[in-house]
Amino acid sequence: MYNKFYGFSENPFNPTPDPRFLFLSIGHYETLSSMISGIKERKGITVISGDVGTGKTTLIYALLKDLSERIKTAFVFNTKISFQDLLIYILMDLEVSVPKENLTTLLVLFRQYLKERMIRDETVAIIIDEAQNLEFEVMENLFRLYSEDSPAAKLVQILLVGQPELEAKLDSQKLQAFKNRFAIRNYLKPLNQKESGEYIDHRLKVVGSSSSKVFTPQAIDRISKFSNGIPRVINILCDRAFLTGYTTSSRKIDEEIVKDTIKELSHLKSHRTVSQLGVRPLYAILVIVILAVIGFGTLYFFNWDSNLKLSLKRSEKTILLEEILIKKEKSIGKEAKKATERVVSAKKGWTLSLLALQYYNNVNPTFIDLILEFNPQITDLNRIFVNQQIKIPSITEELFLIQAPNQSYKIYLGTFSDEQFGHSFRKTFVLKGKTLEVVPRKVSPQDTWLRVLAGEFKTREEGLRAIQALRQKGLLPAFVGSPK
Repeated sequence: MYNKFYGFSENPFNPTPDPRFLFLSIGHYETLSSMISGIKERKGITVISGDVGTGKTTLIYALLKDLSERIKTAFVFNTKISFQDLLIYILMDLEVSVPKENLTTLLVLFRQYLKERMIRDETVAIIIDEAQNLEFEVMENLFRLYSEDSPAAKLVQILLVGQPELEAKLDSQKLQAFKNRFAIRNYLKPLNQKESGEYIDHRLKVVGSSSSKVFTPQAIDRISKFSNGIPRVINILCDRAFLTGYTTSSRKIDEEIVKDTIKELSHLKSHRTVSQLGVRPLYAILVIVILAVIGFGTLYFFNWDSNLKLSLKRSEKTILLEEILIKKEKSIGKEAKKATERVVSAKKGWTLSLLALQYYNNVNPTFIDLILEFNPQITDLNRIFVNQQIKIPSITEELFLIQAPNQSYKIYLGTFSDEQFGHSFRKTFVLKGKTLEVVPRKVSPQDTWLRVLAGEFKTREEGLRAIQALRQKGLLPAFVGSPK
């Protein structure tokens, strides 16, 4: 939107990981070097941890781009799965046909693949992002692929990338048998203040500009301090500042614009992490549990802004109300049923996550919920069948507009796997005076997500304007990808 105004060839602060924008601070260089050497030198299991938004996934993409053809890679990012499903993902990414889905057959196929690679002296790298979400049993079985007593098994190189909780999990008693197998363990630190300024300048140079052209030094300094060196926070803050600058016709982002932007994004404030403070993981878990108890107690008494009501407490009466809401809001709306859609026939090994990635270039609960909404025959997001006909809706702004029985309108903001969505919506001017409705969404026998609606809007046009404004601010998860 603002690229032409500032002379950018493209958006310099797109939150989607892109190795073209890779900035190698000392910490990022050391981490990438560890990842490369761990795989190329066949060291076994490499572990990379770091806080949310520090650039771990971008490093993975840079790694994949750098590896030679003699290293066959399987990249897994959907980690809340069973070991059998993980093995299916791995084999599919290695371009191995998966005719049957029982675990024994899958293991035979994997071992046969390793024997073929051993003849060619090739390496097989299994790269797993968000590894902290893997269950202990899944980790144990994964590590056994490398630990098997056979020459072919030594070809397997495992790279685990995740948040600091990963370290605590690996240090647990349940995985003590594999502790000596972890050849490299590296923690990716946030950028320091000098590196934060260099990071901003680097991304701007990629799109044909520089920080001196579009930022004042004071603005850069304030962004660096607020972000605490977290690249994702820097990206979001800079993007929002440019949007503000564009709407006010400001050719240069100054400190006042950044201060106003920070007020709107105060929930993104990054504090020093457990890892940065040097707290041992087991003590860290204890601290987190205590803080969580205090936090939930505080949340119970916290009075949300009267103009934006969000009910988070789950009592028996609330659950009963939610069951009524589920029936009332079962359909996203009449407009949804009119949306353009395509029909695909499911193939062996397909999942809803893979479909979302294929057709929306991204995976999040909102995309999966939309697919489920158009396919009521699917009652478990983890289970679809071969040759099953699945409707894939096109993402349009009209899809998120819902007409209420009283002829007013609500907008569908998105679907979330937990209750951390409220901060950004609560501070948004577009939703001032509106009420948020939280509707439970059963997506599998074990999992319930939260569908969030906002209203009421008197006219269709008012609702669409709100959707467009929220989309421009990057608050609607359905528009984070680029639908094909």
